[in-house]
Amino acid sequence: PLALGQSKGGRITGTLCTVYIEFFRGTPVLVQLLFLYFGLPVIGITLPGWLTAIVGLGLNYAAYESQVYRSAFQAVPERQWQVAYSLGMRPFQAFRRIIFPQAFRIALPPMTNDFVALFKDTSTAFAIAVWELATAYRELANATQSYLGIGLIVCLYYLAMSLPLAHYAHRLERKLQRKSTGILTSGTEQ
Repeated sequence: PLALGQSKGGRITGTLCTVYIEFFRGTPVLVQLLFLYFGLPVIGITLPGWLTAIVGLGLNYAAYESQVYRSAFQAVPERQWQVAYSLGMRPFQAFRRIIFPQAFRIALPPMTNDFVALFKDTSTAFAIAVWELATAYRELANATQSYLGIGLIVCLYYLAMSLPLAHYAHRLERKLQRKSTGILTSGTEQ
């Protein structure tokens, strides 16, 4: 919605989406989490730490992801819309069947990169009293004075959790590329 609102929405919608995007991309996620956790109770909105982390990271990464999707949609040539309309498709149908599959292939690599970064950014939730892997590392390392060994183990945990996502995304990219090439090949043979 942010990507489409910014690029295809009217002037007011586009401006509101741009303000949202620039605010969340222009301020650190840690500051955003602290604001949500400590600032919102001042106006009567209190969220538990885990929910604050989900909302805060979601709001932040929505801004980044919207730019990935916006650029992917813009990378699909305008004539694709025209061809879809000439085949009798309505705008939503054209978007779903023609534009979105092409844009998804374009957006997949940076989108995967952002999801791995999001996964690692969950470590910022320690600042709002959410128990997570970085918090466990800090407390165990402080208690045992084994910063190097425990730090290496924590790094391996993060790596073990993020590598499958990267591997799956790479496989999906290859599969989509083969499908795309197959469609182009079969289309030229006719």
